[in-house]
Amino acid sequence: MHETTSNISPPALIYIAMGIVIARILLDKTNTRGFTSLQWAQFLVDAARIVMLWPLILFIEKFETWLKSGADDEVKHDH
Repeated sequence: MHETTSNISPPALIYIAMGIVIARILLDKTNTRGFTSLQWAQFLVDAARIVMLWPLILFIEKFETWLKSGADDEVKHDH
């Protein structure tokens, strides 16, 4: 049998799955009944934005922590 391999890495799948869960939580109170096609498009763009951009936010927060810990290490080495 021919085995199909995925080009998406497991960490990327995890981030996408977590992004979907976060989008579901953030968009939970949205009532989609009676949406026009433009409103559906806006809703889907919002969901995609949440799914795709939230790992960037996590990276920025982690990077900020790394910078702060690096600055603290430099202060300790100077004294």
